This record gives sequence, structure tokens and C-alpha cells, in this order.
Amino acid sequence: MAHIRCRWRACMLCLCTSCLCVLLLFLYMVIMMSVAMKKHVAGEAPLGSSMDDYMVPPKIKAPPDPNDRFIATGAVKTKTYSATPKVFWDKNKQVALWNQLQKEVDAQLNPILRPGAPQTAPEASLLSHSLSELRGFRHSSLTQQLLLYVSSMSRRQYPVLLQPEGQCGVGDTQERGPTLLLLAIKTSAQNYRNRQAIRQSWGRGGLVYPQRSGAERRGAYVRRLFLLGTERSPDLRNMTSDLLRLESQHYGDLLQWDMWDSPLNGSMQRLLFWSWFRDSCGHTAFVLEGDDQLFVNTPALVSLLQEQLHTPHLQDFMMGNVVVRGRPQRNSHSQEFIPESFYRGWYPMYARGEGRVSSALLLQRLLQVSDRVHLFPIEQVYVGMCMIRLNLSPTHHPAFLPSEWTKEEQEPCAAHRVLLLHTHSPTHMLQLWERSNTHTGPCANATVPPSPPGALDSPLRQEGMLCFSHDVWRSL
Repeated sequence: MAHIRCRWRACMLCLCTSCLCVLLLFLYMVIMMSVAMKKHVAGEAPLGSSMDDYMVPPKIKAPPDPNDRFIATGAVKTKTYSATPKVFWDKNKQVALWNQLQKEVDAQLNPILRPGAPQTAPEASLLSHSLSELRGFRHSSLTQQLLLYVSSMSRRQYPVLLQPEGQCGVGDTQERGPTLLLLAIKTSAQNYRNRQAIRQSWGRGGLVYPQRSGAERRGAYVRRLFLLGTERSPDLRNMTSDLLRLESQHYGDLLQWDMWDSPLNGSMQRLLFWSWFRDSCGHTAFVLEGDDQLFVNTPALVSLLQEQLHTPHLQDFMMGNVVVRGRPQRNSHSQEFIPESFYRGWYPMYARGEGRVSSALLLQRLLQVSDRVHLFPIEQVYVGMCMIRLNLSPTHHPAFLPSEWTKEEQEPCAAHRVLLLHTHSPTHMLQLWERSNTHTGPCANATVPPSPPGALDSPLRQEGMLCFSHDVWRSL
């Protein structure tokens, strides 16, 4: 009997030992899986960290401060959250001047924030009021030029010194129909050679026949106008004023305002021209806005615009070399330098200011909406800001080339295949015009290629609209 009990105890001891080993192994696996899961959530721990370090729960970020400014420039994905804007909350307390001014105007005109406010209020007074209410801004962070610009941002009227008499620019004195195109060319008092080259080439004005051939070859009237301000130096201004007066009497194509001729005043000059154009050019369909260093293939441009006359969206038409996903230039040596203390965020989609074509109906709409948008030092960006207010964007055409050519210019028919091009000198401008008017040999049928299909719906264009959409604009 004792022998049987001894064997039974030995069997029970073996079974319990096996169960105990299995239980310990199970506990070990549970602990290791728990550690691995915590390590995956918290991330890799540095070398030399203990088990206690693994067991510390991950830190939870504090919720964003609702007083911070929303600027939203793109999106980024994280492991624990869904897609969120890349720069969603401004962590530092620095406020950009232009953003602050425009935000106050938007708040006054927002029907949700002010449901009882009339939407026909004088917006220009709101712009002046937001400037007068500016507080807490560190003016020392701006350059001397920008400080001078800010001091004149509320001014929207300047006296006219020279203008054409009784007509919208210079063209055919015996026009028998409405003007198709006005060439509004920005120049300066000292660029007389550039103006002469334009008068002798693509800016002659009068009846211009389109580039295309055939039974539909019908001419259109084109007019010319030069836009300019005054020299900042009193001595230089006195010296050029008499010469400009004689030039205006001889050609009758100068429109001058008593305003400094500075790149920072380009937006203001554009508004002055739009206002003058509204009052003086009632029978003009399109306007080319550019500078005096351009070559323009006027016959080809007439062909394109004659086709646009039959489109249903004429009041929305603007075409040029379109910039998408533009950002402010932070290099202080650049002519387009904009410090972060003045403006923060993306630029809207815009057509380069060196040369773009717009319908007269669109210019009138842009002039109206400009009363609720603060001036911006870069003219082409400001026009894009007004365009986005209308929920519009310009159309890109590959034949608008505001930069200089390289190897492409050596092709025999290259001048026939562009609409607009930046030139090296007045002589270069005249050479391009002479080549574009040669229709013999291999260039007999050379024309400007049409805009590629689907350009309006390209992913790059859609991305550019998202970067500065109307909703984001309203939240600045």
C-alpha cells in the first residue's frame, strides 16, 4: 500500500510540474505581447531605457489654442489622426500685417458673422477703417519701402497728368466698328526707345488682320495706350515732364498719373487704369496688359480673341502664363520680396503681369471687387486675389512666354508660334516683328498652336485652386 502511494505522488508531481511550466510560459508570452504593443504605440525607446520606460503611456498633445490664427497651407497625414492641414495653427504669436487687415474687412462683410449688416455698404470705407484700427503691429519688422507703402495703402485716387483726348488710346481714326483689343502697356518716362519700337511694330494699332487664312479672314480694330507714373527724383521729374508732354501731343497715346513710378505701386496703377478704362472705353472687348519689353504677335492674338467672342463665358475670360502654388519671395534682395511679417500663406493662382489678356467685362467686375481687397505690393498677385474673390481663375496658354528664349528662337518659324515673348532690347523686338510678318517658304502655314485640351481640368490647376481656395481666403 505504501508503495502504491509513493508512485501516485510521483505521477502527481510530474503532472503539476508540466502544468506549472506551461502556465509560466503563457504568462511570459502575455507579458512580451503587452510590451510589444506598448512599444509600437509609443515608438522606439532609446538605448539604455528600462522596462519602466516602456510602460509609460505616450504623451497626448494638448488641444490647439482657439486664439491662434488659421492659415492652412496644405495637408499631412499622421498615424493617430486623419488628414490635417500642414500648418494648421500658428504656434508663434507674430501676426502678418496684410492678413490682419484683410481679416477685419472680411469679418465686416461676412453675412454669417454679421447677419444684419447690409451687403451694399461702402467697402472702401471698410478698408480705411481697418487701417486706422491697426494696433499691436511691430512696424520695425518691415523695410523702409514697405513702411512707405503701408502709409499710402488707403489712398485710391491720384490726379491724371496726361491722357488721350476724346478716345480710348490710338488706333484707326476712321473706325467703322467697335474696338476688339486695347494694348495697355506699362512703361516709364525714360523708356522712350521701347515705346518707339512698339509703335513701329506690334503696337501700330488700326485694322489688324488675323493670322489664320481662308474665307473667315476678317480684320479687327486694335488700339494702343501707354501707362506711366512720375519719377521720384524732383530733378528727373522736371526734366522728363516736358518731354512727355511733347510726346503726348505728337502721338496721343500716353496716360500718366501723378504717382511715383515704383514696382510697389503697380497694383494701384492697375486700379487707376481699370477705372479710366470703364469711363473711356465703352466699346472695347479685350485688353492686353503688359510691359514695354514685350513682343506680341498681334495677328495671332486677334485670331484667338475673335474665337473667344463667341464663347458663353466672356465675362470670366483671362488668359496668360499662369502660376500655380506660388509662394512669397523671402529673399530680401528680390524685387518681389515680401517679409513674413507682412504676408503669410499661399499666393492665389495668377497670370503673370508681364503680359495677360482679359475681357472688358471681367475688368469691370475686378474693379468692383477691388473695393473689398486691400492693396498688395505685387500687382499680378493682387489681380489673382481679386480673381479668387469672384471664384475665378485665369486660363493658361503655352504660347504666352514672359521669359526669354534660348535655343527655340533659332528655329525659322519660331516667331509665328508664340503669342507673347519677353525681349532683350528694342532692336530684338523689331527683329521678331519682322520675322513674324514673313509668310513665305516654310513659314507660310506656321500658326500659334491651340491651347492643349483639358488644360482647365489638369491636376496641377486643381491643386492650385485648393492651395488658395475661396473658403481658405475667407478664413485668412
